[in-house]
Amino acid sequence: MNNFQKTTNMRTTDEIARIINNHTQAIIDNISYESIEVYNFLRKEYEKKNITDNYLFQFVYRSFYRLDNAGLPAEFKTEYFNLLERYSKPDHFFDFHTILKKLNDIENYKKQRTIQFSFVSKMQNTIHSNKPIYDSKVAKVFAFSRAKPVLSFDEKVDFYKKQLQEIEDTYKLLIKNNSIQKVITLFDEKFQGNNLGTTKKLDFIFWSAGKLDWEENSIGFQ
Repeated sequence: MNNFQKTTNMRTTDEIARIINNHTQAIIDNISYESIEVYNFLRKEYEKKNITDNYLFQFVYRSFYRLDNAGLPAEFKTEYFNLLERYSKPDHFFDFHTILKKLNDIENYKKQRTIQFSFVSKMQNTIHSNKPIYDSKVAKVFAFSRAKPVLSFDEKVDFYKKQLQEIEDTYKLLIKNNSIQKVITLFDEKFQGNNLGTTKKLDFIFWSAGKLDWEENSIGFQ
């Protein structure tokens, strides 16, 4: 826990709520209908099971989450979907350390072993849709720092797991206190019949907020 506290000056829940509320319309305008439709398509395809043989699902998933843009070989992607299928089973507890270690053993195109925490958080979200995703755009809203290179593999995984837990805790608090209800209402008005849970709506909202370019003198991300 100390590493997490010392290496990030993350924003408070109140600061985050203020950012979202100050830029509500821009955040909603920045989310496309296509993104919602593609996500719902992936949910439907995933629920058919046997995703290791569902190449349409894999193709759309890789495109949607930009898995093909990360410099990762085909071996990584095959193992990724094998793990997604394996951990979809009820008797498999989702274990970040185990999954990340298996993927870490596969070098990228630069012959590097990397911790693909964001992609694994999206794997967890695919299996458990009430769990938030970890993404560089979402991390930007929270003002999270990156794990220091000197940390061990286990320390880096713990570091990012704590950040993901902070996202989940913040989402729950924002929902409980109705702190950003306006943006959620606008989301539902724009994307009527979206069939998304509140956590997934916040995934889209926070991703959109982190993607926007903010003026240096605004309550933004400078």
